[in-house]
Amino acid sequence: MPWNDSAIESMHKFVKKFFEKSFEINFGKSSKRMESKLNKAIKEISEDIENLKYNMAIIKIRQLFDVVEEEEISKDDYLKFVKMVSVFCPFIAEEIFEKLGEKGFVSLSSWPKCDEKKIDENLEKMEEAFEKTVKDIFNIIKIIKEKNGKEPSKIYIYVTPNEVGSYDTKKLAKRFGKEVFVFANNDKKKYDPENKALKAKFGRPAIYVE
Repeated sequence: MPWNDSAIESMHKFVKKFFEKSFEINFGKSSKRMESKLNKAIKEISEDIENLKYNMAIIKIRQLFDVVEEEEISKDDYLKFVKMVSVFCPFIAEEIFEKLGEKGFVSLSSWPKCDEKKIDENLEKMEEAFEKTVKDIFNIIKIIKEKNGKEPSKIYIYVTPNEVGSYDTKKLAKRFGKEVFVFANNDKKKYDPENKALKAKFGRPAIYVE
């Protein structure tokens, strides 16, 4: 395959973050979201490795690491993550395994098993909808910039009442680098100059920018 410096740099950055995180993490009790994401990843990554789809397995490992950085996780669950990473970073994983107080070798330890009962399908569907919304907003920003020569400064998202908690305005603001406001579509105090909220459906938020 063609050599790509940026891909190597990106992977090196990930491995460095993973190594440093392993010695800074304060273990607790895994959140419900963490358990769902972990078990879903175990299932899918195991299948990807068996089918030699290593690139897909690595993508899912990196996605899971993003969740590890955001959510509380137990030591046992983190060790499951380390075991999956060990397939691709054996030496780093062995050092982390030992530093975390484990005996023997991570390469000889049992492969983590998926507990499908802990996979929250509703949560997964809502997160898929969330990521789709993020992509839609990036596309809207791109179109407006191409048309007007500048990007909008504020983003308004209208969702159904039970989805409001799934849209963290701080995280969204960080991703877009702009002010983000999230309203329930039935909120009487919402800012909605073009009545976009009327189009909001479950899993399909309405979006307004200015």
